[in-house]
Amino acid sequence: MTREEEKGRAFRLLEEGDAPGALLIAEGLMRDGAEPELAVLAATALHRLGRNEEAEAHLRDLARRLPEASYLHSLLGRVLAARGDERAMAEFAEAIRLDPENPEALREVAAYLAGREDHRAAAALARRLVARSQRREDRLLLVRSLLVLGEYDEAVGVLEAPPSGAPSIEAAEALLGAGRPRRAAAMAAGVFEATGDPAFLRAHLAAWSIFDAEGAVAAYAGWAGTSAGIDFDRVLLLKSLDRIDEALEAAAALREADPAPFHRLVEAELIALAGDAAGAEAAAETLARDLLGSLEDMETLEIVLRRYEELLLAARPAPEALARYIAVVGGDPTTVGLIRIGEAAERQGALGPARDHLYRAYRTDFLRGGLAYARFLARQGDLRECEKVMLYCVEHATKTADLERVAEVALDAATGMHRLPRLLERLADRLAARRDSLSSFGQELAAVALLARATDAYEAGRYDRAKECCLVGLDIFPVHAGELRLDDFAALLARCKEEAVLDRPVLGRTRTGAAAPEPPPPPPEVALALSPEEARLVAFLREHRSATERELRTVLGTRRVAGLVNRLVRRAGEQGMTLIERRGTGDEGEEYVYVGR
Repeated sequence: MTREEEKGRAFRLLEEGDAPGALLIAEGLMRDGAEPELAVLAATALHRLGRNEEAEAHLRDLARRLPEASYLHSLLGRVLAARGDERAMAEFAEAIRLDPENPEALREVAAYLAGREDHRAAAALARRLVARSQRREDRLLLVRSLLVLGEYDEAVGVLEAPPSGAPSIEAAEALLGAGRPRRAAAMAAGVFEATGDPAFLRAHLAAWSIFDAEGAVAAYAGWAGTSAGIDFDRVLLLKSLDRIDEALEAAAALREADPAPFHRLVEAELIALAGDAAGAEAAAETLARDLLGSLEDMETLEIVLRRYEELLLAARPAPEALARYIAVVGGDPTTVGLIRIGEAAERQGALGPARDHLYRAYRTDFLRGGLAYARFLARQGDLRECEKVMLYCVEHATKTADLERVAEVALDAATGMHRLPRLLERLADRLAARRDSLSSFGQELAAVALLARATDAYEAGRYDRAKECCLVGLDIFPVHAGELRLDDFAALLARCKEEAVLDRPVLGRTRTGAAAPEPPPPPPEVALALSPEEARLVAFLREHRSATERELRTVLGTRRVAGLVNRLVRRAGEQGMTLIERRGTGDEGEEYVYVGR
């Protein structure tokens, strides 16, 4: 079999799902020369096998050789996304920059953004994709984001545009949201009759309950026990109709069949509505204790603890309810529990216990607890301590999503934190430094921070500084902004130009009094915190400039050379360094070259 036939066979195996077989052939062929398509094949196979560090190393080598190849950046973004690496967004963005009309790149990025719940940005890209594609899955990708955004009419239009596809759950949800429940009910009923899919039965009953609630109650009774979702919808419908005894009976049966937290919580609420405040308190307390002991879902725990407090206040006098709440929730302290106790105490005017519990939450979890403590301090007017806490959160938020959470709290006008100068300046700097990995919401937050910073500079008469902040904010401003507008920056820029005595350019200008140049970066051994084994590998390559895999195995006394090099390439890439490159494969394995830059 010729080399080209072997390559063709490897690609066929990959398409058929045989990643190990494709990788074996690719690695064999690469010993005689690593054509780009072989390296891409190997990287794709490694990615499918979950060996993403090795895949990344292959792709970074290729991207240096072929920097204008859009598909390489798209695949590298996919590999990084699989590892939860925030640099994936920068690679996806580069893929689209290099080829804005590439449907594969648009599809990849839109799906990635939707997975990050950045649905504004995902929908914008998916619209462009759908305009170029007739694929049903591309329409559904767009529709799912539109549904989250509440754009129901547009979602219906996308699904009904020719060529129409098979009915979907998304279509039923879109029709319901667009105020067309009868159409949704009929469509879902037809699909259920044809396929027996219970998801369409649930959608049919939910739509029916909107235009004929009493008729839907009878229909739900006929399908009782079919699924927990249908039974839960039935309970909620009976509750909305104030048929509390029937709802409570159905809720008890549902809880017996499936004791999920929300099933138990609704039962407790129905017990209260039936007039048994003590029974409702007991049911909610048991649920709260169970969740405090498991700590599996913090968001659910927060909802349950909030409702438990309300049920306690309905059953007991306020001071007694607070004491009981502290005894139960504080008996098994969690960050969420400490926050809920602190906020409950604040609502009752017990500011000492409130501050103590919220401070403990901050010390337990600097992010979730710190933001709650900072909001409390802002409400109490202690803005100096609030700024200290928020600055700590800004400095220690390592993930982009966490930094965005901090920014959302800091820039909420209701708290007054956006007027804290040190916080605003540091937050704007950190957000701007993360621009490549910010969501569209995060980009808008960064633009808001820069606009606020520009406004402060303008009010202080620092017009050059205000202009600079406006221009950086315009650069970061997302295509898919929510409330912020480009005109907000333009108006402030115009005022700066009107007020300035001497209007000088601010971009590309070296400031007087600028800090001295940073010292040169430390050597790799220091910058990458190399282990002794890694340091020996780097030292040998630096001295000899290149070495084969067999030579390095001899030097290091280990067969794990490929893994060592892959980790070094990845860590160096994370710090913007290029340390080692591959130069093909021969009889003695991979050849590695020290490039040291």
